[in-house]
Amino acid sequence: MVRQAGLKLSAIAVSPSVDRQSTPPGSAWPECPPLEDVYAATCRAFPDIRLGGGMFSYFTELNRKRVPADLLDFVSHCTCPIVHAADDLSVMQSLEALPFITRSARAIFGAKPYRIGPSTIAMRQNPYGGATKANPHNQRIAMADRDPRHAGLFAAAWTIGYGARVAPAGLEMLTLSSFSGPFGVLAASGEPVDEGEPRPIFQAVHGLCELAGFRQVAARTSDETRVVTLAGRSAACQTIMWLANLTASEVTVDIFGFERRRLVMTPYAITRIG
Repeated sequence: MVRQAGLKLSAIAVSPSVDRQSTPPGSAWPECPPLEDVYAATCRAFPDIRLGGGMFSYFTELNRKRVPADLLDFVSHCTCPIVHAADDLSVMQSLEALPFITRSARAIFGAKPYRIGPSTIAMRQNPYGGATKANPHNQRIAMADRDPRHAGLFAAAWTIGYGARVAPAGLEMLTLSSFSGPFGVLAASGEPVDEGEPRPIFQAVHGLCELAGFRQVAARTSDETRVVTLAGRSAACQTIMWLANLTASEVTVDIFGFERRRLVMTPYAITRIG
């Protein structure tokens, strides 16, 4: 099918379908072929591209069922900030857990190339039940299949915050959105911007793309629960820094170490410097 479609794949990630659902501790694991056999079959079908594995759900499940990474070119998992709670503060606070997740993954899999995503505020797939929750009224609810904040400034700030928190892990790839639809960077009908126009998250994703291949520059603010920063330097010594206000309040930031001025950041604003 892939060949007939004319797709040119550079990599493929595989996982048994039964592992799309969580198996809580103490429960019997569902019947499943050995992962070694699954990976071998994939390599026979796709002999010339990189093979990835892990979990299409979250690190929790990957930690419970650790894949034989020596047979893989990269390991991967996703995250979701609205598994337990969906208020604004809880979603932003979920970013604080990311360094612990990535350090745990590195402790388990070492220097193996590591990817995260696709991860979005809304839940793409529910490993803890039969389905995600429908959200036709665009409310802030846990385990919802769409989230109203994805279309606004909140998602842009969350995206920069996400990149800042996982940058020290040296990820090979980070995916935090899709092109269109409820998880996309382009607006649908009935949003503050016209259908097909970039959502605010577009600027954040574009900013992360711009930093791809840069060397991370250690940078932090005096209060990372309010404002986070992500900085990188190119081979040509160009330094770019992004700031994100993670709060619903206006914040004044002193950036005299980079530029001789103070920056007033409106709620959930993101700013590029450099």
